[in-house]
Amino acid sequence: MLKKHWQTIAHWVVVGVAIGYLAWLVPGLASEASTAIGQLDHLRWGWFLVAVVCGLAPLVLYGELHRQLLRVGGSTLPFTTVQGINFVENAVSTTVPVVGGAGAIVYAIDQLRRRGIDSALASWSVLMAGVLATLCLLVMGVLGLGLSGHVPIALAAVLAAVIILGSIGAWKVVTHPAVLRNTLHLAVMLARWIPGVCHTCRDTWTVRADEVAQRLSTRITLLQPSVGQWLGLTALAASTWVLDFLSLAASVASVGAPVPWGVLLVGFLLVQGSIALQISPGGAGLAETSLLAALVTSGVAAGPAAASVLIYRSITWLGLAMLGWIVYAFWIHTAPLHLHRHAPELSEARS
Repeated sequence: MLKKHWQTIAHWVVVGVAIGYLAWLVPGLASEASTAIGQLDHLRWGWFLVAVVCGLAPLVLYGELHRQLLRVGGSTLPFTTVQGINFVENAVSTTVPVVGGAGAIVYAIDQLRRRGIDSALASWSVLMAGVLATLCLLVMGVLGLGLSGHVPIALAAVLAAVIILGSIGAWKVVTHPAVLRNTLHLAVMLARWIPGVCHTCRDTWTVRADEVAQRLSTRITLLQPSVGQWLGLTALAASTWVLDFLSLAASVASVGAPVPWGVLLVGFLLVQGSIALQISPGGAGLAETSLLAALVTSGVAAGPAAASVLIYRSITWLGLAMLGWIVYAFWIHTAPLHLHRHAPELSEARS
């Protein structure tokens, strides 16, 4: 009971720090966009609503991608449960300094395990969602740069083909039983050094690493989506980026500025690159600067450009992060307890 009490306090501390951090960022972001305030007085509310919907929809679709990956492994969770985990995962990733990305992955896996999903499937679904979304962004980004004339279209087509074929080849290699088993063997050995791991399980992994790797390999080998499932998963991942880009375009349109599609694509890719670098939570600072520079360079006036950046980032970063932390605060008292189960190899050894 005492442990549960301190866990609750720790959870609330995390929520308080995260929300405080977001609140601290808002004045700075508004200050940087001081030239944008006048533009907001003439906001086109129809386009603003489109920006909000298109900004929220990608995160919902990404959660559905998680859920469909779980279904490939034969497990189903309610839509609302997966979405809740997904919103919190996004909030942790985009607002916690330094370890946000890794912490988000650990959180998502832990929450899935609390709801009865085995460790192998939980880890596979979380990691695969990120990999698939990243590959879709790379392919669509390269093709978009080609179609907009920033790179030769032939080169763009070749690069996209290399990414697609390389990904398929890598999947074949990684999922080969021998390669997968050896990779998991190394992962099991490294997992011994993760803080907080059960000492009994850690000792078991050390002594019976081959058996643990074989068990995990056998489980993951079964996670082979059909062609139809791959197409559906890829469509979900690609749709998240299309809608996110449309949210940016609608943000520009909402302040009455012309939408420079080609340059906007470059700005969008710069924002995503800033977020991926994890130099600052959610790419704070670098993302806004890059996007603002791209818009101004394209001929958009400084005021509308700054207003567009403010609207887009307020929706897709600050707004979604705040929603995620609200879900996290609610789940402090409602999330199921994690009842640890020792490694199956340990149970077999004792029987």
